[in-house]
Amino acid sequence: MNNNAFDQMAAAGSLLGIAMQIPDVTIELADVLDQYDGDARRAARHRGLLRTWTDAAPETRSALLLNMAWHSREAPLNAGDSTAGLYATDLHEYARTHAGDSESFHGRGFPAMPLPGQAGALASSLGFDRDDLEISLETVLILQALVRRLQSERPVAESS
Repeated sequence: MNNNAFDQMAAAGSLLGIAMQIPDVTIELADVLDQYDGDARRAARHRGLLRTWTDAAPETRSALLLNMAWHSREAPLNAGDSTAGLYATDLHEYARTHAGDSESFHGRGFPAMPLPGQAGALASSLGFDRDDLEISLETVLILQALVRRLQSERPVAESS
């Protein structure tokens, strides 16, 4: 195995490694969510996706939970009363009621830890909890399903 300086910087747990994982995991979450027509509960049971979520650095999971909460804030969320639904609702409400901008919600060094505020504490708690990965996966999928719905409802800008 070639162990150069870039490989060491990109290793899981490093800030660069986290930043590199975020888009890959986000795309896989979206792809599986699409396979299940936006049904977060069913998508969370997809074994390949659970493996990806398990293999992601806890900082990556935490950052994705926080980021999906922020991007879901523009619409109401009805996530039900499952554990994942309650966590998604809490994260969503923290984002909806946040008085500042994206930088103050995420923190200046995002995705660096610690993540700020109550949302950051909850996202970090879920992201680092290896005993309840299925719950944190379903939580992020609930939030991402709302984000994707919001994106699909936005009018596409006409090109000139």
